[in-house]
Amino acid sequence: MKTSRLKEYAVKLGYNMILPEEDKSENIYRVTIESDSKEDLSKKIRKIKDSKIFLFVKPLSSEALRYSVQNYHVKSLIVDRKNIRIFSKKSNLNLIKQYGKIVEVQLKNLEIDVIFKIINFNKWIEYPIFSSCATTFNELWSPLEKFSLLVTLGANEGDALKWIYNNPLLLLGRNDATNIY
Repeated sequence: MKTSRLKEYAVKLGYNMILPEEDKSENIYRVTIESDSKEDLSKKIRKIKDSKIFLFVKPLSSEALRYSVQNYHVKSLIVDRKNIRIFSKKSNLNLIKQYGKIVEVQLKNLEIDVIFKIINFNKWIEYPIFSSCATTFNELWSPLEKFSLLVTLGANEGDALKWIYNNPLLLLGRNDATNIY
């Protein structure tokens, strides 16, 4: 589905904007990199020159996670079943907290166990975001649906609202701040 059509549906559900995957026709867009080594990740990051990009990294090793957390080009980390064990290590959680890194959970492939762990890691992961990562209308999650899911899984209402509304705005603000320099 075209980004413009998806954007229409997203606005009807209560969103002001969407962050499409590698759609250069949009004003801003996201690029996702998956990597299991620091060297590979470093090479891929150096190739990116466009300032309109929000760089998301799905680290597959502790080394790649630590590099991603410390790299200011990386706007958010992605967590799912494939890499939740890496995020579960206390040293990595402490590093995420120290750098205040945003962590994205993609709701496209609903993984309740991952969402539950992120809720329980609230002490360390201060800025989780829960994204639809939709490519079709049916995959879009409304803010109310996200809120209901998070509260049902044990998040308190205040945290759920912050994660749904404030943290995505924080992500956008961080990109603006890094582009000023």
